[in-house]
Amino acid sequence: MGFAPSGLAVFDAAAVRAALGYGAAIPAVRQAMVDLSTGRVRQQLRSFISLGAGRTFAIMPAAFVGADQPGYFGAKLVSVYNDGQGRKAHEGLVVLFNGASGRPVCLADAAEVTAIRTAAASAVATDALARPDADTLALVGIGRQALAHTLALASVRRLRHIRVWGRDPAKTQAFAAQVQAATGIDTQAHDSVQRAVAGAAIVCTVTAAADPILRGDWIAPGTHVNVVGSSGPAQAEIDTDLVAASRFIVDHREHVLVHGGEFLRAKAAGILGDDHIAAEIGAVLASQAPGRQSAEQITVYKSLGHAVQDLAAAAWLYENARHPAPSSLPIVDGHAVADRLGYDTCIPIVRQAMTALSKGETQQLPRGVLPLDHGHMFGVMPGALNGGPFGAKLVAVFPDNFDKGLPSHQGVIVLFDRDSGRPLGVVDGGEVTAIRTAAASAVATDALARPEAKTLALLGYGEQALTHARAIARVRRLSRITVWGRAPDRAAAFAARLGAELGLPVRTAASAQEAVVDADIVCTVTAAKEPILQGAWVAPGAHVNVVGSSIAGPAEVDHDLVIRSRFIADCREHVLRQGAEFLRAKAAGLIGDAHVVAEIGAVLAGHAEGRQSAEQVTLYKSLGHVVQDLAAAWPLLKKD
Repeated sequence: MGFAPSGLAVFDAAAVRAALGYGAAIPAVRQAMVDLSTGRVRQQLRSFISLGAGRTFAIMPAAFVGADQPGYFGAKLVSVYNDGQGRKAHEGLVVLFNGASGRPVCLADAAEVTAIRTAAASAVATDALARPDADTLALVGIGRQALAHTLALASVRRLRHIRVWGRDPAKTQAFAAQVQAATGIDTQAHDSVQRAVAGAAIVCTVTAAADPILRGDWIAPGTHVNVVGSSGPAQAEIDTDLVAASRFIVDHREHVLVHGGEFLRAKAAGILGDDHIAAEIGAVLASQAPGRQSAEQITVYKSLGHAVQDLAAAAWLYENARHPAPSSLPIVDGHAVADRLGYDTCIPIVRQAMTALSKGETQQLPRGVLPLDHGHMFGVMPGALNGGPFGAKLVAVFPDNFDKGLPSHQGVIVLFDRDSGRPLGVVDGGEVTAIRTAAASAVATDALARPEAKTLALLGYGEQALTHARAIARVRRLSRITVWGRAPDRAAAFAARLGAELGLPVRTAASAQEAVVDADIVCTVTAAKEPILQGAWVAPGAHVNVVGSSIAGPAEVDHDLVIRSRFIADCREHVLRQGAEFLRAKAAGLIGDAHVVAEIGAVLAGHAEGRQSAEQVTLYKSLGHVVQDLAAAWPLLKKD
């Protein structure tokens, strides 16, 4: 374990291997599976970005919730690259956050964690479902997971014989020798799957097979089968006969109904329905559902893997492994971001990113929001830059942290190299977000505000108010700034600080109306749940940046301002889904989707009009998008 300057505990592959044995991983994963099936976990279905050429970026967020003490939350981010020989290389990170503070606390090598926790999960299922006297294991597959499963299953059953099959006979013989040397258990290689599984009480399929390699009529009564290799709806390792003949237990019902290839093929053939999924393994472990019902019954455990298993393994590492080791993963903390990412650098970067987004030269998924306990949220934003890196921003939103003297938004941006699929590094997400959000508003202001605009009103006095003043001062020659906030003493202190820093007259206003009445540029940067700015207060010709609300629900401006403005979005698709001010006006029947006239990137590219007259009120709705984060973070990880 290495501690980065940011305070993150970093476990590279070697550190994970050294610290996370099956004696620790199996009980950690067992508890995670119980938590999942008993309502103490929230997780989203895994999402994917296709990178072309058989390459995929997968994002898997989850959270432990509902306990007396706040649990961990986080996500696994992993690239899956086809090596051209039927195998897939996995690279990535498990990112763990503290549930009490919202702070990211641990990074762990995702490939190593996945290898260990996948085998541990099969061991948990085997312990629950295989006959107590099961002593012969058949491995269908000879890759990394085959060896991991051998070691894990030997922890829960006293194995006397191991039977192995792989497509390459010479490699299968070598693998059998490796297993016997590692375990001391009699291990024999076989030239067919049918011969390998004959007489086996436990079978594990751990292959990259696209179509079934294991038939139901080869499986003896009383056998337990772990189906592990296929992780998507198009792949299947076992045939429909085995699915139909078995008591079919899954790691997570919702995921298997969408991604469980073997089950979906049998369902599509009309052989069975959703009720054939007898239970989740967590429900069996919690005694909420029966597992094996007779000695003759065939049981199947379908493993897709889920993020709570990864988080449980990472949490064990964070809490128990205390042997520092250096990590080569580059990490840029908040201080370094603030020192190196100035507005004169960030504004052009964000301008280019917004243009590229509107020209279809980037990829991003709609932001995922995972609700946590106590009104907290976990945001997950994956994306990819054309010809550049891909990755995701993970951010914890804890509004009550402000009263504790802690940041309300904390997170990381993880970037991956497009050529290799390996993580390039990790950058503090809070500081990048603060700077790039203001830089994006400055870009919009430069494009939409009148050239002679010189008075700025800030509604809010938090971090974004400060960064917006700094950024907008780069694109307009400001003569005065007016600040309003709910707490007059805080607003006054902020105004004094801002005036001293920028060398400008900064005054406070007693109301939001007073602040904006003669402002050329208005920025709403608050956590308001209901509108604080009315359209009737905004002067003709003003430009308004609406920044504070980033999800559907909370709204900073009223219907009147939305209706009377030329409404420009940072990303049209996202605003149509999550732009609260727009959605409220639409729900009231006052406007339709066409009211979002353009994306700011289209205006910058000359593909859409911005301001159409000196008297027009323009409104830029900022939700923020991950291509801004990736573009801003990328230079911080480039080698000089």
